[in-house]
Amino acid sequence: MDEELMLNGEWEFQDRDLDADPLSEAWLLTNFNTDWMIMKVPGDIHEGLLKAGKIQEPLVGLNSYECRWTEERAWWFRKAFMGEPDWKEADAIELELAGLDSNADVFINGFRIGSHRNAFYPFLLNLKPWLLLEKNVLLVRLTVGVETVSTADLEMLGELRDTLEEKRGRPERGDPRRIFVRKPQYSFGWDWSPRLPTTGITGDVRLRIMKDACIRHVSLWPKKDVAGEVVVTAMVEVEHFHPYKTLLGEVSVKLTEPCGGCFHSRRSILVHSGTNFVELSIPIRDPKLWWPNGLGEQPLYQVEVELDLGKSCVKYPLFDYGLRFVELDTQDGFAIVINGKRVFCKGANWVPADALYARVENAKYELLIHEAQRANFNMLRVWGGGLYERDAFYQACDRHGIMIWHDFMFSCAPYPDHLEWFRREVELEAEYQTKRLQHHACIVLWSGCNENNWGFEEWWHESTYAGAWIYNYLLPTIVARNCPEIPYWNGSPYGGDHPNCYEVGDHHHWDECMMNPSMEKRIIPEEYDQCNALFITEFGYIGACCEETTRDYIDNLPLDRSSEVWRHHTNTFEQDTVIAGIRKHYKNSDVIDLEEYLLYSGLCQGLMYGYAFDSMRSHSNCFGSLVWMYNDCWGEVGWSIIDYYLRRKPSWYFVRRALEPIRLILRKGKDGIRVVVANDEPETVSMELEYGYVSLDGKTMDLDRRQVEIPALTRGEVFSFPLGGHDPLSGLWIVRACANPAISPGVFRAADYRQLRIMDPGISLSLKNEGGNRYTARVGAQAYAHAVVFKLPDHAILSDNYFDLLPGETRVIGITTLMPLNASEIVVTCLNSTKSTRLE
Repeated sequence: MDEELMLNGEWEFQDRDLDADPLSEAWLLTNFNTDWMIMKVPGDIHEGLLKAGKIQEPLVGLNSYECRWTEERAWWFRKAFMGEPDWKEADAIELELAGLDSNADVFINGFRIGSHRNAFYPFLLNLKPWLLLEKNVLLVRLTVGVETVSTADLEMLGELRDTLEEKRGRPERGDPRRIFVRKPQYSFGWDWSPRLPTTGITGDVRLRIMKDACIRHVSLWPKKDVAGEVVVTAMVEVEHFHPYKTLLGEVSVKLTEPCGGCFHSRRSILVHSGTNFVELSIPIRDPKLWWPNGLGEQPLYQVEVELDLGKSCVKYPLFDYGLRFVELDTQDGFAIVINGKRVFCKGANWVPADALYARVENAKYELLIHEAQRANFNMLRVWGGGLYERDAFYQACDRHGIMIWHDFMFSCAPYPDHLEWFRREVELEAEYQTKRLQHHACIVLWSGCNENNWGFEEWWHESTYAGAWIYNYLLPTIVARNCPEIPYWNGSPYGGDHPNCYEVGDHHHWDECMMNPSMEKRIIPEEYDQCNALFITEFGYIGACCEETTRDYIDNLPLDRSSEVWRHHTNTFEQDTVIAGIRKHYKNSDVIDLEEYLLYSGLCQGLMYGYAFDSMRSHSNCFGSLVWMYNDCWGEVGWSIIDYYLRRKPSWYFVRRALEPIRLILRKGKDGIRVVVANDEPETVSMELEYGYVSLDGKTMDLDRRQVEIPALTRGEVFSFPLGGHDPLSGLWIVRACANPAISPGVFRAADYRQLRIMDPGISLSLKNEGGNRYTARVGAQAYAHAVVFKLPDHAILSDNYFDLLPGETRVIGITTLMPLNASEIVVTCLNSTKSTRLE
């Protein structure tokens, strides 16, 4: 007997008095049908309330304010199911409730069977003593979680960092009590998210009906043997339910590679009562290694694990496994090493993809990770104020070659690790998550927290070290035990005498640029040239979304930038930076209409992100650059490059170009223009470069050529050339690959765009159908064209957009659509064009 009954789907739910006695309420709610609404599980109360018409969509307009009442209620969930006669023969009927957010009491048939206070690991209990062979009623009581935290609890920690956004004009965002509640911390509000605390059963609910034994967990880790083959060690954790009997059994592990080759190992064992650990070795001939995006393929072995007991066979759920070797090199800098190669980690920070994270569908994970791959990412950092994502997220990262720097869920606060119950909760959480995620090839580093080590020194001035025991002792011990092949780092940022220094470890680049008190430093991209950190895990700049997205989240109210709803959906760190950037780079005017605001802010964000990535890649000692942030949990004027509604912002394209495997970068040096080439490919690249000055009208071209060779996985200056006596307002200095137009040109502009002596570029356009709904567009310009934009239907996906064209340059753009295009739908324009260009 090895069965599973899923209890997902429709559940009943209702709210009750927060102060009412749970035992009395449970008896009432088990036996009476009164005031129940319907919602789906996994899910959050806000989804059910939406369906019942009790609230409006919380993420649009000002509706999140209207949901505050939900925090003051207790929420009850009910599910009835029938017992089966053969369950009497089971040794265990185990209930698993995943994602109980947050403080939970669990009842079966009116009996209280347990409590749970952590959304980050499941409630697990053998239900057999309480189950009936007829109708059973499962009740779960949940609250938002902070209602039990007292002022005295907070005072025990001494001086706290202000966890509110009040100083940036959002007093409703943030809650210092959040640090006592093991749930996604961002749900209480952050600079980029509204206060919308989640409450729900956010994971799967299942019953496991088990006889004799089960397989609890399987760990895999690879080792190279003397002959150069790889031996995968499998540790299989088996539980035998009988209190004193033994069983004879055989454990088998089989790895099947994508092309069909199989490698397996079997071992006969005497199964003891309770927990058994069975170790097997599986030699892998001609191993197919997993590589990050851009460095190779991502082959995944399918893993089958079985326990044969003769009269029965227990099967562990199938899973995929990527074979790779990971190291963290801190001896000569700070670098992730994959399969023996130092990798420049490029990408962004990941936050939950919805403020109501339970409603994120697997398809949304897949699209976001695929878009990261298309943007030339090879890494995402799962930020420590969010959550450990569902399996679908990590599976998508495995398939697309996206490495994960994974924070544990602690962010921007001193955590109460002086409390024994809190330590125990964190231990159980970390044990569960490290075991769950161990086999994913994408996980390349575990990190203790977000910014708390930095906070000990700079925010709390060493008045508290609350949380340090967790990051420095508990978590590294658990990682070493459960994920010995994955490195651990104490936090982000961390390293050196002063956390967040340049010289050791990783760095968050905020105070120097976007969060600098000086507005001028926030909006000048050249400030990023001063960053000489070894690995930058956060930096950012704020930009608006497109008009369609803005209308979606403003709830079709007037698009008034002075309105309360606009302010509500604008990041708290914006602080007039967007307008200041627009005035510096594009339009020095007191009158900037909405269309200009949306476009120019997107271009400014793209300029800052593209320039910053180039600066960081140009430093040979730097081995990582992750922008804050990749995605959004709701619609706002904010940090992301892809918005909540999954539309690319202009900055997505700037980032994609800046992270191309071969990148040409120009920087002004003491004696002229420095040419830097970044080669992230696994092979040496040899090419001829054309470089020099080009006038904006294309009439002056002072160009020369030089052959260069760039070793694999290296970056650095290859040569320099003089500026000459050219007019900086009438032209650009460039470098481009002569025989490879797919490599974006490097451009040095000595003046802000609005200062250039621009003209109509004379854009040309042609289109070719490559078969099906795939097209290539050829777009060219007689003179310099800035921010060339294709305006196409929403179903069209472009390989590039918002790009510049040099005089005489032609670029080929790939277009994929869900349905055929017609000529009238294709419009191309640019910032300095006097008219739109259409197909004739």
